[in-house]
Amino acid sequence: MRGAFSIGLLLSMSGLVQPGYAQGAFLPWGQHSDMVAWEGFTQITAPAGNPKARKVEFETWASDEDIYVKSPAQWPSVDAPKVLQPSALARASMRSDAVVRPFAFTTDCTKPQGLPPGTAAAGSTFPPGGCIGEEVRRNWASFQYIVSNGLDSRAGLGKAFASGLKVDLPADAIEFKGDWASVADVSKWLGVDAGVIRGHYYTSSTTIAGVATEIALLSFHISSKQVKNWVWSDFEGAMNPGRCDFIGCRDSFGAANAGVTPNPDPNRPYGDCPKTPALKSMLESAGTDAVWQNYCLKGTQVTFLDENGKPTLLGNSVIEPLNANVPPIARPGISIRRT
Repeated sequence: MRGAFSIGLLLSMSGLVQPGYAQGAFLPWGQHSDMVAWEGFTQITAPAGNPKARKVEFETWASDEDIYVKSPAQWPSVDAPKVLQPSALARASMRSDAVVRPFAFTTDCTKPQGLPPGTAAAGSTFPPGGCIGEEVRRNWASFQYIVSNGLDSRAGLGKAFASGLKVDLPADAIEFKGDWASVADVSKWLGVDAGVIRGHYYTSSTTIAGVATEIALLSFHISSKQVKNWVWSDFEGAMNPGRCDFIGCRDSFGAANAGVTPNPDPNRPYGDCPKTPALKSMLESAGTDAVWQNYCLKGTQVTFLDENGKPTLLGNSVIEPLNANVPPIARPGISIRRT
């Protein structure tokens, strides 16, 4: 599939083939990927159920630090503190050794790479002095596969390569990547007080530069292994400026307005994304907090190419253009998640 993607990307960039928006697809058993995305969303944002910690499900999973920094890899305790890291995608675009040393981090958040003039998010009003921290989590099925196959260390990766291991995670594997910023920075970005931020974004706390900090979840990817190439989905806070820029927003299951076209001028608000009765029922039945209804599905993706052979695109206005300086119009989503 990487070969097919490379050919498609070269054709699209040369102008011979225009890329198509990621509109999702019906999976082999007849369910649309947009509905699958919301089922995954509902599962991972439901209360974790442990009275010792106010966490949702994904916050109890193993982080990059748990898997790749700790030796041996460890499944986290329920009260483990949240630890953020700089964007690996941003580091990969800036440094040739990012893949070799992806977790040699010395900071917990970084200044977004897409803010200066001429970069992917130029014109954004995100505070120039603010920073964004990233969180990557893997559920038990994903954690177990990585650790049991020795894929959590360089030595293990070397052995896996030498043995010809074909990496194929189980069908119940789920992975999460989310970008957070301090409530204070988001308040400045959107021009509203902190109370509004708390009412529209899921908030938590972490330590940034040695200081306890309240943070808001701006956007996130979810990838789940129900099919060979995974089901990829992107979610953003409804208040995020530019959340449907460049490639629009498409949600055939959860949004009352299934298709939102991009604004001609970037970095502008798109307003709320009212939910369908079916999605509201799903979220309420799972006991999710009402704040999660303020998140919108950007789109889903299950293949590199659409039925006409055009490369499909899926991206996230915070994780890629703002934080990593990667234009979503330039890179199909599956390739980004696999870097």
